[in-house]
Amino acid sequence: MMSNEIFFKPVTIGRRQAVNCFAYQPTETNNCHESGSPGSVTFDVYRERAKGKPGLLFIESVDVNTDCQARSNRMVLNESTKEGFRKLVSEIKKISPETLVLFQMSHAGRLSDPGFREPLFVYARTDGETIMTTEEVRKAAADFAAAALLADEIGADGVDLKQAHGFLAGDFLHPANNRKDEYGGSFENRTRFFSEVFKAVKSSCSSNFIIGTRISPYEGIPGGCGSAGADSVIEDLTEMEEYVRILEKMGIDFINVSAGYAAANLEILLPTATFPEGVYRHFSWTRQIKKQISIPVIGSGYSHPADGNNSLTASDVSKKSTLYFAGRNLAEGNVDFIGLGRQCIADPLFALKVKEGRESEINWCTTCSGCGMQLGGNEQVSCTVYKN
Repeated sequence: MMSNEIFFKPVTIGRRQAVNCFAYQPTETNNCHESGSPGSVTFDVYRERAKGKPGLLFIESVDVNTDCQARSNRMVLNESTKEGFRKLVSEIKKISPETLVLFQMSHAGRLSDPGFREPLFVYARTDGETIMTTEEVRKAAADFAAAALLADEIGADGVDLKQAHGFLAGDFLHPANNRKDEYGGSFENRTRFFSEVFKAVKSSCSSNFIIGTRISPYEGIPGGCGSAGADSVIEDLTEMEEYVRILEKMGIDFINVSAGYAAANLEILLPTATFPEGVYRHFSWTRQIKKQISIPVIGSGYSHPADGNNSLTASDVSKKSTLYFAGRNLAEGNVDFIGLGRQCIADPLFALKVKEGRESEINWCTTCSGCGMQLGGNEQVSCTVYKN
C-alpha cells in the first residue's frame, strides 16, 4: 500500500507553498446573507473545513456582481460585503494559518435563475436569447478584476477565476460562440475575455497573490468546450490543450480541472454510481491538461471512489479507493493537487484524518447527490448522510 507521505509534501503554487496536496474545492453552500455577505452558517462551514487543514481551501463560487444570480443566497464580493469576507478569512487563518485561502470568482451568465436575476447570454443558442452588448462584456471583465482586487485587499491568498461548468467566462471559449465583435468567432477572439480579465487582475493585485482558473476541458454539449466544432459533440481537446499552454505563457499560477456543464449533464461533472466510470474520465482529462504545462494542476473526480467499496469496475478493492487513485496520480505526475468537493462536505476533517492515519474514521462520501439536490432546490447545502 502506498504511503500517505506523498500527500504531505509542500507544493509550490505561484510564489507560495501549500503544505499538502489536498485542495478543498469551491462547493456552494447557499447560506449567505441576502446581501451576499457570509452568514453565521457560512462561518460554521468554513471553520470546520479549516480544522481539516487542507493545503488549499477554496471559498465557494463568489459572484463578482449582482447582475446575475443562480441562487438566492450566493456570496457576492463588493465594497459593501468585503468586511464580512475579511472576517471569514481571518477566522480560517486562526484555525489553520498555513492553509492557503483562495476565492473562486464567478459570474452566472446564462445560468442565472430568472427567479432571482435575468440571465446574460454570451451568444444565442435558441431564439429569444438577447446577447450581451460589447459594453456589458467589458463591464463583466472589469467586475472580475475589481472583485479579485478586493479579495487581495482583505487577506485572501489568491483567486480562481471560474471558466467552468457553463458559467459566463467559460461560454466565451465555446466553438459555438459566434459573436460578431472581438469576443467571438475566432479562437483568438474567444479567448480575449479571459485574457483581459487576467491581465487586469495581474496588474492590480500584489505580486505574491495566486491567480488561477477552473476549466472544463470537456463539457459534453454541442459546440461546448472540448468539442470538435460549433455544432459538434465529438470530444476533441485540441483547443483546450492549446488554451492552457497560452494561459501558462500569460503567467497564470494554476489550472483547476473539472468537466461537464451544470445545466445539462451532472453525471459528467459529478460522477456517481449511475456513471462511475466518469471518475476515470476526470483522471484522463486532468492528465491531458497536465501534459501540456508545468504549472500546478488540480484534479477532480475523487469523491466517488471513497474507501473502495464502490461501483467502479476493478476487482481489487484496495486499488479503487480515493487514496489509491490520489496517490497513484500524484506519483505518476498526472496531477499536483487532489481536489475534493463532495468529500469535504461529507467530512471537513478529511485531510487531517489522512495525515494522522485515521482513515477508518473518515466519513466517506456516498455520492448520493443529496447535497446537489439541496442546491438545486435553492436550500442551504449540507451533507444529508452525516448531517454536516
